[in-house]
Amino acid sequence: MVIGRMLSKMNFETVKAFNGVEALNILKNPKCHGIIGCGAERCSMFSAIITDLNMPIMDGLDLIRNTRKMEDRIAKVPIIMISSSDDKDHIEEGWKAGMNDFMGKPLSEARLLDVFKTYHLA
Repeated sequence: MVIGRMLSKMNFETVKAFNGVEALNILKNPKCHGIIGCGAERCSMFSAIITDLNMPIMDGLDLIRNTRKMEDRIAKVPIIMISSSDDKDHIEEGWKAGMNDFMGKPLSEARLLDVFKTYHLA
């Protein structure tokens, strides 16, 4: 996962999910997920959600829609959708679903950092 390596290199802690259903379950049932030095209160909140448009079982659009229906602390977390497709319809669906930002692939550390700064994450 390229984005995971980028985030680690930038000293961000990450929790990975391999499909949309797994990601939604992690968001519904937050816990440390193996992050070293992570206190329970800290683990109950994510600073950002990065999702790929194309994932197995549940795609990024459905993950965004379901996340926005959750309780406030998760529903308000910035969601950044990434995709190798620059299909305007998919991007528009992302905005309608509730994403906060879009990043096309290939990803760059500079663009990722700019997006994080927009949401006061870096």
